[in-house]
Amino acid sequence: MGWWRGPVSRRRQEYLDLDARGDAAGAERLARLLVEDHPDDGLTWFNLGLYAKTRRDWPESMRCNARALALATRTRDEPAAWNLGIAATALGEWDEARRAWRAYGVDVPDGTGPVELPLGHVPVRLNPDDDGSGGPVAEVVWARRLSPAHVEVVNVPTPPSGHRFGDVLLVDGVPNGERFDGRRWVSVFDEIAVLARSTVPTWTADVVAPSPACTAALQDAAAAAGIEAQDWTATVRRLCVACSTGRPEPGHDHDEADAWSTTRTLGLSGTAPAVRALLDDWARGRPGRTVTSVTEIV
Repeated sequence: MGWWRGPVSRRRQEYLDLDARGDAAGAERLARLLVEDHPDDGLTWFNLGLYAKTRRDWPESMRCNARALALATRTRDEPAAWNLGIAATALGEWDEARRAWRAYGVDVPDGTGPVELPLGHVPVRLNPDDDGSGGPVAEVVWARRLSPAHVEVVNVPTPPSGHRFGDVLLVDGVPNGERFDGRRWVSVFDEIAVLARSTVPTWTADVVAPSPACTAALQDAAAAAGIEAQDWTATVRRLCVACSTGRPEPGHDHDEADAWSTTRTLGLSGTAPAVRALLDDWARGRPGRTVTSVTEIV
């Protein structure tokens, strides 16, 4: 990054003071004047890209980060390259996204169209700006990471989140908490925006399941039918902010799971005929298994 090494002018000092106070609008106004006077000031170009990213002005963010990257003395691990990749992904500018990730040090094969890399699965916080005022609710789900900046949701999110299985999301690169994947702790990344809405409906089903083996059988049958099914009664856990943005260890201000409850709420993602056939087959001829209600989430 082209860090400024010249004398600190009155305008630059005012810009630094505004930025330190969190006055993004005032700082951005002065930053634009500064790069007019010093077009090789890579740090200020990078900050202009950050201001544009914050207000989701992706064309401007891409322009400013591309300029900052061009001025960088090295590109590997360069923040401007990462933010350029985010902006290019948001805009579907896949050639520019590939260029940005390669500059940063990510091995991206040649190709056209959307970037899709074998990056495994990561937890993603939906609706990270949830302030409890009644809008879509924050929720951490698992997602298949397609690139450093976008993912595909592979859980069935709960109705208050306003999301679906299969949604493709733009995500930030700054970790915000951790979750255990069964083997190790992995970073949680915050959703920035929805890139593509899933067309597959989400359903809630209230069922009576005499034992854990009953819900396991339902999930196995769902997987065989190409339906995503989750036992929300078992997997949905309410966390305080400290746990959600840290490591949610057992205990700490949360009730431990009770003994098995036969009344379960499931989340399913699939077509109406497929979901209803799945549930009917699961309950038919098996004493104790009951489907109480099935509701499509709009």
